[in-house]
Amino acid sequence: MSNVADPNSGVTTNNPSESDGKISPAKSKSSGVVQHHEIGEMAHFLSAFGKNKDNAVKTLIASSLQIVGLEEVKKKYSGRWEQISHRVEQAIDAFFTKKLKNGDTFVRLGEGQFALIFINLTREEGQAKAMTLARELIKLLFGEMPGVDMISVETMVIDVNMAGSIEDFGSLEDLISHFQKAIKEAEKKEAVQIKEAENELVVQFRSMINHGKKIISVTEVVPCRKTGKDVSLLLKSDAMLNGSPHLRAELDLLILKEAGLAISKLGALGNKPIVFITVSLETLANASSRRKYAEMMKGLPVYTRKHLILNIEGIELGTPNSRYRQILTSVRQLVLGFSFEIDKTWDDFDVISDLPIVAISVASNNSPDLAWIEDLRERTKRAGLKFIWRDLKKDELARWAFRLGADYVSGSVIGALQMAPARPFSIKGALS
Repeated sequence: MSNVADPNSGVTTNNPSESDGKISPAKSKSSGVVQHHEIGEMAHFLSAFGKNKDNAVKTLIASSLQIVGLEEVKKKYSGRWEQISHRVEQAIDAFFTKKLKNGDTFVRLGEGQFALIFINLTREEGQAKAMTLARELIKLLFGEMPGVDMISVETMVIDVNMAGSIEDFGSLEDLISHFQKAIKEAEKKEAVQIKEAENELVVQFRSMINHGKKIISVTEVVPCRKTGKDVSLLLKSDAMLNGSPHLRAELDLLILKEAGLAISKLGALGNKPIVFITVSLETLANASSRRKYAEMMKGLPVYTRKHLILNIEGIELGTPNSRYRQILTSVRQLVLGFSFEIDKTWDDFDVISDLPIVAISVASNNSPDLAWIEDLRERTKRAGLKFIWRDLKKDELARWAFRLGADYVSGSVIGALQMAPARPFSIKGALS
């Protein structure tokens, strides 16, 4: 049976409305944030997470909490929101009644904002599940229409420092209020991180070798931090790369902006390298950040539209063709094509066969990955796409990349970072 927050009580209850296999609307309108007298004891909420309060709190802390917002939807329907909000909220209640199972919980935080709490899921798994459900919900509400991805999903991590305070709450209302305050604090923290990145982020460039043709014609944009005179690579563990989708989108926009300054100086005869920029799928999947990204790309020199490849990371198995098409359409005319950076679980070549994907890329420095990477190279070749192995740090793996026939290879083992893109040039005779 599904768990869903009752729109009147605000507590998690078993709702039988899915017994006939159909989504049934809620009986009455939600009043927004739940009222204290409607909630009852906190133990009722925590009962979904454990047999006793201590276990429930530990499970809740270890769960994936996703904050879902309808701000963009409300803006789009601002003139009619008062008329449709009741039906929208009924549909939301019914949707999550049907979809959430195994103790996963839906809780309203206020009008147009709610939380999904997934037990037994990591932060990354929870975020992916929330995004999938959110997109399905929007499609249910509004069908196949432009801007169908207007729903926002932000990950909130409840750390151990909240454990004591959670135990002190006597009602769900108090916990929701605490969540709301925590969200505002997280937003303030993000604002500080974004400002820090604006002050410290720089981009440098790294050449990619086309080993088969013995030429260097592609330059990869590499985000770095500059502290004083020192410049260091932006590590994958950096909060800007691993924070919320909003934080990552801000980073991607900064990278494009900084890269654009160097790209604007290119374009002369013999100085038109293909520029390779990595961007998160979620940055392009979010309607607002995608618009900003596209507008910034329009400011690049016209020649880049035949010399720019967006390497999209965060590609997941099972994403439908229609979703990719929707995401890529607004920037398709601004690039030469797209590269999908994938992991060993991905095998959706049939899904992307009619999309403007020119390459498949990987970024691994683990020797045990050689088997699946070599198999991926073969499947990529059969699909008629280029294969890119980037960010290599080990000489042994670079040699493997050459032997298995990677079309393009990059990383610190291939070449040092440069302040500006290198002119395309031949390296015939330089490699054995």
